[in-house]
Amino acid sequence: MQIKREHKQTSVGNIELITLINQDLKAVITSYGAGLYQIEMDEHALLVGPQNLDDYLTSTSYYGKTIGRVSGRLVVPFYEIDGIMYPVQPVGSEKTNLHGGKVGFSFRNFEIVDERVQSDTVSITMKYVSQDQEEDFPGELTLFVTYTLNNQNQLRIDYDAKSNQDTLCNITCHPYFNFQKEKKTINKHELMVKASTYLNIDEDYMIQSKDRVDNTPFDLRNSAVLGDCIKQMSDTPFQGFDHTWIFDEDKNQVTLYDPESHIGMLVDSSYPAIVIYTHNIPSAKVLEQTGNLGIHSSVALECQFEPGGIHHGFLNSAILRKNEHYQHHITYSFFKKGE
Repeated sequence: MQIKREHKQTSVGNIELITLINQDLKAVITSYGAGLYQIEMDEHALLVGPQNLDDYLTSTSYYGKTIGRVSGRLVVPFYEIDGIMYPVQPVGSEKTNLHGGKVGFSFRNFEIVDERVQSDTVSITMKYVSQDQEEDFPGELTLFVTYTLNNQNQLRIDYDAKSNQDTLCNITCHPYFNFQKEKKTINKHELMVKASTYLNIDEDYMIQSKDRVDNTPFDLRNSAVLGDCIKQMSDTPFQGFDHTWIFDEDKNQVTLYDPESHIGMLVDSSYPAIVIYTHNIPSAKVLEQTGNLGIHSSVALECQFEPGGIHHGFLNSAILRKNEHYQHHITYSFFKKGE
């Protein structure tokens, strides 16, 4: 188990790359955006995203970045906490504000505050202080993000936050996974999600209802082939998944597996929901791993509170009360089946 750290001068300034290493896995993390830049298993890349570091750091596709103060979409023109209305500016569309605003946590350089190397784990902790009224959010919020790799090939992300005022807080990570060697598509990947309900949305991504997954493409309770799911979504405005599932269980809720590489991943999270996005929108630049603009080349698995829940009484609001402790985690457990 070891950690390597390297300073880099980039288009966004001086940042740091941190590499967590065990006998099988290597995870490269950027201080800018507290992001997952690369994951390799036996020298096999598991993520899709810009290979050029500057392109990665500045991409508005949020490849591997920490998303906050609020992940997902808030609805224009306001949300309300205890009768107080807070403005929501349109970002990404006329009707919604996406992933924390124009300059969310994905585009902030985090301070590295702790590094630990033990016989069975290595970890790095980064800190960012979001000022009161930053992107119109109330309260000064202090966030710690810790990445921990152990010798069981588990990569865990812990989020620890506190605010000096009532505010919204919904933090996630936005990595795009593809376990194939030739990363053209995710069509052969198999995905299972322990969820019997999902959020039905309109073409503007506005939540309409919480529905059962039965007899829909959203039924992933038994392992489903992603290519088949995407095909069923081809006559919708989304051209794939960009939706939220509500977990039925509180542990080991998601499994992703590629039968060609035999590489898989189990996802465990303290969050109640997950957003699954099948890279339906083209990248701004050609992705070197895919040789194209990345459409359906990967799947983003974003554990979080239901996005936009503050606007709906039947969902988690993601309100973080003054001086309360926000603590959540996401764990990716990687495995390889015998060939």
